[in-house]
Amino acid sequence: MAQLHRRHVLVGSAAFSIHAMIANTQEQILSTMQPFAKSDVFVGATLLNNPQDDHDGLGRIIQYDAELIEKGALWVTGTTHVVGGLTFAPDGTLWAFDNLGWFALTVGRDGKQKWTKRFLDRVIGKVQFLASEHFLFTEYFKGEVQTETLTTRHQTLSDHPGQLGVGQIYEFDVKDKLVRTYTPDVHGAMSRSMAITHAILASDGKTLIYTSETGPRLMRFDVAAAKPPPDLKTPPPSQGGPPAMFLDVACTGTKIFLPLGNKLAVVDEKSGQDLASFPLPAFGWAVIIAFFDGAFAYVANWFTGDVAKISLADGASLAQTKISPKCISAIAQFAG
Repeated sequence: MAQLHRRHVLVGSAAFSIHAMIANTQEQILSTMQPFAKSDVFVGATLLNNPQDDHDGLGRIIQYDAELIEKGALWVTGTTHVVGGLTFAPDGTLWAFDNLGWFALTVGRDGKQKWTKRFLDRVIGKVQFLASEHFLFTEYFKGEVQTETLTTRHQTLSDHPGQLGVGQIYEFDVKDKLVRTYTPDVHGAMSRSMAITHAILASDGKTLIYTSETGPRLMRFDVAAAKPPPDLKTPPPSQGGPPAMFLDVACTGTKIFLPLGNKLAVVDEKSGQDLASFPLPAFGWAVIIAFFDGAFAYVANWFTGDVAKISLADGASLAQTKISPKCISAIAQFAG
């Protein structure tokens, strides 16, 4: 049992046998996450081990140094499905979400899990922290259409029967009290039920920039004005659009980085103008975090399980590691 934390590359039947051995008791597996050090990289990589539900598994966050050398892993407790949405709070606490289970959790700077809590009976994609010390949750779904290509089935809302979500933004105060709700525009994307799946807070501290996963629009919502500015980027209908826009971070307050399956695109935060584009090997690069000094980014491939450190000067791969196919949901880096 104590060595299972080193076997995160197992997939398929091997993973299923592990699931049978440990019987969903993460607390019995040795967690080896270390106290956070500046530049550490954290990857949400749930051990998916249920053949009847492709998003069910043992929640896990793997810790690496800046060169993607593994330092440890945390097996989280109190969750049931994919753990993602990794975000650092201003105090250095790491937040994460089991969004299909409707749970939020936090990890302290000492590498220990602090609490698991349900703020809303909603699928929450991520948290954003405002200068007022309030924080925002962005809702992942809007509509009633289940994703047919997945075996997992999403919960429906008790207050909106049959709906997976209503696609809103929820503002909480410092006492964890819901104080305001916003209704942004969303795209729906390929499944027709995607809302705010990936989001960042712009350098002005009040504008959310977000996508609906696999949709072509890069949208915005001004929280202070409670209304949406025009889209930051929307390809003309005649040109179609990229097959996916997965967005995780803006860097240095002026640039946004988008992994678009087979390339990394860089656009201006204010104008949406294309600034650069770097090719990536194969297809499936869907998760990103940009390093806090703007020199490089970390990207992950959903299909292959590869994680790479990419130079933002020339697109060169500076370091790489591999986890498991179809398990990586988020990346975050500790600024210290």
